[in-house]
Amino acid sequence: MFSRQLVTSVLLLFGNFLLKCEAKSFFKHGATMNGIHLNDSELIFAHVVYRHGDRTIQYGFPNDPWRDEEHWLSEGGFGALTREGKRQHYKLGQYLRRRYGKILGDHYSPNKVYIISTDMDRTLMSAQANLAGLFPPHADEIWNECIPWQPIPVHTIPVQSDYVLNHLAACPKYGVAFDKFMQESPEVQQIYTKYADKFEYWSKMSGANITTIKNVFDLHKTLYIETVHNKPLQKWAQKEFKSGVMEKIANFRMKLATNTKELARLRIGFLLKDMLERFAQKINKTLKPDRSIVIFSAHDLTIANILNALGVFNPHVPPYASSLHFELYKNSENEHYIQLFYRKSNEEHLSPLNLPNCGTMCSLNRLYELYSEIIPVDYESECF
Repeated sequence: MFSRQLVTSVLLLFGNFLLKCEAKSFFKHGATMNGIHLNDSELIFAHVVYRHGDRTIQYGFPNDPWRDEEHWLSEGGFGALTREGKRQHYKLGQYLRRRYGKILGDHYSPNKVYIISTDMDRTLMSAQANLAGLFPPHADEIWNECIPWQPIPVHTIPVQSDYVLNHLAACPKYGVAFDKFMQESPEVQQIYTKYADKFEYWSKMSGANITTIKNVFDLHKTLYIETVHNKPLQKWAQKEFKSGVMEKIANFRMKLATNTKELARLRIGFLLKDMLERFAQKINKTLKPDRSIVIFSAHDLTIANILNALGVFNPHVPPYASSLHFELYKNSENEHYIQLFYRKSNEEHLSPLNLPNCGTMCSLNRLYELYSEIIPVDYESECF
């Protein structure tokens, strides 16, 4: 006689075997999601957008004991990428090596990867630190035995000309639309009404003119950076920083730049269009050179604007060296689909984001359909 425990174990094993067989059959015999067959797929291309690493303050407020640049010279002065920021991006580069090594190959090649950065020191330096982790030189690439590093180009254009990646490029129509939105938005006006006393108090204590949501964001960012870098805050600042009100307003600010279809089209639409067009070229085998990955070194607002425009943003300030991964896959039916991943810190395994009305696997055509209202025609006609 078999024991009840043995019978139960056998039944469980048999059940698991059936489940595995059914799963294999499910994928093998044509199950679909959004019209895409769920069978063997391979990654063939990726866009990666990341935020720069840890940095120093951009500027201090009048009553800030750490407002003078001399307090930040050991890290490079105002707005500089810190040693920790370099370490963060070196580690992210190593992660990208693990994630994309198969499509990149072991050696650096300009025909495999292209790196674009905004024209700011901290993003350019972040890209260089990242590439040191992504492409450590192999034996035949070593040019100096004492330096386990190889130079790799990072491309940029002046801030004023960069309407694709840099959110500071001139776009008069965007400015008009944004001002109108800020004046008419009930959410925005509620912030000003609810926290009017706070704005007045922060102005008095900081010595700065805190009258806008962006002013609060800038004050909070300065206090955050000083806290991270072990600069003791004044008592009032410490109390206000810990209360969470500043952080709430700072997080709220991150969605404002793209909070309508028009704002999203004029602020982040050019970058989305650039990526979608490159996906189309890869699918149609017209991408020249036929690269495997394009990397964008950018800012917290870049990531926030993308997520908000796509409808998957929970307002927050994207962490240093966080990254978005737009990945293009091809299955055995020669169908293509795109998945989006968001890596906030040191996660090794990422889950795809669930895009509204599309899910976790979207065809390129479906993305164009869903986001047609935020894909611009061209810079001149849209902005001027």
